Amino acid sequence: MSSYDIRRRFDRAGAGYESVAVVQARVAEELARRCPEHLTGRVLEIGAGSGLLTRRLAPRLLTTGPAGQSDSLYVALDLSPGMLAHGAMPPGVVRLAANGEQAPLVAGSFDFLASASAMHWYADPARSLAANLRLLRPGGRFALAFYLEGTLSELDEASRATGFGSVYPMRPEHWWRETLAALPGIVWEMTTARHTVVHADVREMLRSLQGAGVTHTPSKRAGSPGKYRGFTRYYQSRFAREGGVAAGYVVAMATGGAI
Repeated sequence: MSSYDIRRRFDRAGAGYESVAVVQARVAEELARRCPEHLTGRVLEIGAGSGLLTRRLAPRLLTTGPAGQSDSLYVALDLSPGMLAHGAMPPGVVRLAANGEQAPLVAGSFDFLASASAMHWYADPARSLAANLRLLRPGGRFALAFYLEGTLSELDEASRATGFGSVYPMRPEHWWRETLAALPGIVWEMTTARHTVVHADVREMLRSLQGAGVTHTPSKRAGSPGKYRGFTRYYQSRFAREGGVAAGYVVAMATGGAI
């Protein structure tokens, strides 16, 4: 999937994104708990979207440093202009519509880097993650959250069994660990967790995914009406939970700093 396709999907999702972005809100809240209580200097958030993480972090940015100087800046970068336009951002946040993989920013110019629910979309995450971390000054810190292989495994199973749709492939945990371990000049740690969202029914689940800019058909193979009905029956029979049907997400959180 190209960056143009991803941007287009999230542009369409902008207005109603937060009404369906249940797991994204959970991830933003959890990542914010792992960030410093006070931030200083220049902060860059990649994949800011509608501001789920921005609203939690930007108020922590101190307006003056220890010597009284003012070097404070919070940049909310997102690939999708539509998401940024609809985002509820705190006062003073600078919105930047740009591709995080080709961020038009100067290396060594930020004190803190944050990203939630974005970097798994990267076309070349090994190269791009290294470039993102080079934006940090020596001593700068980072907190990142991204989805892993096993995300929407229920949807993947039902799609494979019935021939309806497909799931965007996520990289496994070990790939991210190996990638981080290969990067010079950083220290880091990573934890993983599984989040389950219960939707009223299969139709509501698919609408929620589409409303959050997440497609269940990265290929153009959606399937016939008959396959859709088969998919719905399969999913309901396999993944019913009290209150509806389950959709699971495997999330990694990496925190650390530049040395």
